[in-house]
Amino acid sequence: MVSWRPETRLEWFFFGTTTVQAFTNITIQTVILVTYLNWVNSVAYQVPISYVIPLTLCVNSLGCLFQIILTLDAYRIKNHIQVFVQCAANICLSISTVLQYGETRHAVSRILVNHDRYGTPFADVDWPFWKKISPGLMVCTVVTCVSSAIMCWLARGLYREFSWALYQHVSPDKKIQTKYAVYQIYLVLLKFTPYFVFAFIIFYDFIDVHFQEPEFSLTLSIIPATLVHVAIAVYFVRHERRIGMAFVLLLHAANIAYLISRLLVLYGHSFLADTLLKDEMVFYLCVGVVFSTSALLAGCVCFYNFKKGLRPILLGQVQRKPRAHELEDDYYVQRLNYNVVPLADRDSQRFALD
Repeated sequence: MVSWRPETRLEWFFFGTTTVQAFTNITIQTVILVTYLNWVNSVAYQVPISYVIPLTLCVNSLGCLFQIILTLDAYRIKNHIQVFVQCAANICLSISTVLQYGETRHAVSRILVNHDRYGTPFADVDWPFWKKISPGLMVCTVVTCVSSAIMCWLARGLYREFSWALYQHVSPDKKIQTKYAVYQIYLVLLKFTPYFVFAFIIFYDFIDVHFQEPEFSLTLSIIPATLVHVAIAVYFVRHERRIGMAFVLLLHAANIAYLISRLLVLYGHSFLADTLLKDEMVFYLCVGVVFSTSALLAGCVCFYNFKKGLRPILLGQVQRKPRAHELEDDYYVQRLNYNVVPLADRDSQRFALD
């Protein structure tokens, strides 16, 4: 049975760090969101400025929750590559939390001086909203930055614990090990890229495009399309289907082209270039381009490695004969195909590559 539970002391410390970060940020930002909804008047929702604070709070909270899920997933497959990428992602989350503080302060100042055409203010100007929430945002910033530092420090120890597991049950052949490492890198990038792309799309669609059709619906449709893209990418790369993988790589290139086109729009001369949350949009956009480009490159290398001895390992068709005085468990089968083959069915199988 696949285990998501931390086992070693370092695993518990790493999981505890991401859990404390998520619990602190989500709790504080939920309180801020409820306070904000009680502070603003309904007329404020007619303009994009009213969406800035709720969107930044939700995106940041989802990022912290996503980190917990990825931590448990890394323990499930004992992947040190994913731990390192997770540290990089958490640093990006720290930067976005710093940007969130400034964007929230700017949004509050804009809301306080605005009103609708009938003179109804956007919010209760007599209540010190910013004074009440700014300490909470500062706590979120400090917690996220400290968590990133602790995660990077713990990642070194987890590397020593996980590194043997990535290759021990793959093959003694160094070339096969290298191909398998690229495959693992590609899968990790597929997990992390959607968050940054989705964060940008949410900000861009609700703040900049702001319900203008047909761009609003077309942009929003990228979210389910990306999820389908990830699913077929995992299937085709594991089963080494050349035509399907070529289509997946084409979609990677299309995603990069779209993100770059939005970057040109944000720095262009159209009305979309003059937008709220521009710094945060550009940040998520740039990170999304980096992750998407890295996924494209890793996918191309995987495509090049098709039909070169890795497919039987990825599908769990290659089993390892235990050495003398060695206890065999279901762990390595979980790493390769996530399906546990009963030990009784594996006793007579040999480790061999097709």
